[in-house]
Amino acid sequence: MSTQPDAAEDALVLALTEVIKGATSPEIQQAQALLLRRLATQGDVIPSRIPAPLNITEVGGYLNLLGTLGEQSMRRDMLGSTLGLATGGLEPSVGSAVPPLRLTAVATHRPGGAGGAEVPLSVGVREDLAPPLVAALVDVAAAGGLLPLWSPPAALPAPSGGTAGPPDPLPYLGRQVWVAPTTATVDPENDPVVLGRAASDAAPGYRLAIRVADGTPGATTEQWTGLAWDPIGLGFVERDLGSVPMLAIETALAGTVFVARRVPVAPAGRGDYAWAQLTAVAGLLPGASRLGDELALVWSGEDIRSSAYATMLDATWDGIRFSL
Repeated sequence: MSTQPDAAEDALVLALTEVIKGATSPEIQQAQALLLRRLATQGDVIPSRIPAPLNITEVGGYLNLLGTLGEQSMRRDMLGSTLGLATGGLEPSVGSAVPPLRLTAVATHRPGGAGGAEVPLSVGVREDLAPPLVAALVDVAAAGGLLPLWSPPAALPAPSGGTAGPPDPLPYLGRQVWVAPTTATVDPENDPVVLGRAASDAAPGYRLAIRVADGTPGATTEQWTGLAWDPIGLGFVERDLGSVPMLAIETALAGTVFVARRVPVAPAGRGDYAWAQLTAVAGLLPGASRLGDELALVWSGEDIRSSAYATMLDATWDGIRFSL
């Protein structure tokens, strides 16, 4: 008997395998996930403990047994396997489509000392927003500065069961990172990032700036006042920093879509981190952008359904937050 048909079939399977391995589209990634799932849950990992059926009567006996036990899903999968059909493992309840985007780990700056020890190695940023932020961090480092960042764990928060609503979803959308709080407002004379104001600031309040080397393009050298937390008085106090080269955070982030917030007054307490937020709202249209659609860009359906945001997927962006 000729082996040419078998050789052609093997070549076709090999070609399809290479296509699946080499492609990066979301559809192919979903196919890869389904294949791995089938291998893990349906492949012949452990040999069968019963002999293979010898004839159609024995096959019918197995089908009747599964029907009697009420195992309709397994009965259908067994029949599909006998016919060579990919039936099991394709139900929507088993898994969801691969999101078109993902959260990229962006390596952050970690200064020495106790404050730097609490800075994570990386922060999660939506992959299409990450490259400009990476470039900005490289430029800051080249200027002799540090911009340590923080973001929440890379998992959607679970329902709390309490009366408090879920946390702000922007960090979990990869649209918000924070300046690491332990590297600012602790010792402004030495902190890599300062929350304060320059002598030339006309507007009230405080803004972020990065301590950089003399001669850094875009930096200014003037009198600065920085905020520091007073653990005895339990409040923020101003400290005169003298004339120091500072790079305004908005200048450092000019090539990105992340924007810092100027706070009109000193933070209310040590846990008030509104000043630390760097937020990217580009592409969010007030009254039109749905939270469910934004979540689906970076999270699977299964993750979203089991999260604290499952009941507010229809919330829309109002220009400041997602609200129902």
